[in-house]
Amino acid sequence: MMRPAPVPAPAPVHAAPPARAARRRRFCALALALLLPAPAQAQAQAAAEYAAKAAFIYNIALFSTFPNPDAPLVRLCVLGRDPFGKLLASLEGKALGQAKMTIAYPGSGGDALRQCQIVFVSASESAGVALLAQSAPQEGVLTVSDAKGAARLGIMVELGVEDKRIAFEYNAEAARAAHITLSSKVLRLARAVH
Repeated sequence: MMRPAPVPAPAPVHAAPPARAARRRRFCALALALLLPAPAQAQAQAAAEYAAKAAFIYNIALFSTFPNPDAPLVRLCVLGRDPFGKLLASLEGKALGQAKMTIAYPGSGGDALRQCQIVFVSASESAGVALLAQSAPQEGVLTVSDAKGAARLGIMVELGVEDKRIAFEYNAEAARAAHITLSSKVLRLARAVH
């Protein structure tokens, strides 16, 4: 006895047509793509900003004259929370004239002023910026920060971002007191000189 051929089951009434289902999947994927990378984009922008700031600090050091020009090492210290991550590792051992750059992370402002030729004062240390800025000239230390208003408080180089580029303010009086000279070529690029 022959059995009849199976009849395909009718499609459920509530199922979306294939084209509509595909559009819905694409829309969900697009919505997910727009929502998910926001933190990743912010992290990438911050990393790019601090990579540019690290390169800028190196160039400031390269075009500066320090009180002890014959020192074999120029130590760049990060005081406070390190916003650079691994970015400063690329500066380790780079030439600055006859000297080499080295990176350190001192525990206090006093240690930084005794051990370093350049101190980057992190925004996490903004409460102590004025005190550090007052002490740095006696030690001949170049101070750099990206804390807003740092140059007005006596920090020698205040880094910022303007039109997606690194911009800086320069406190010439503090630098003169520390016997640090910045090349006039670099000074021309300053957004403000105090």
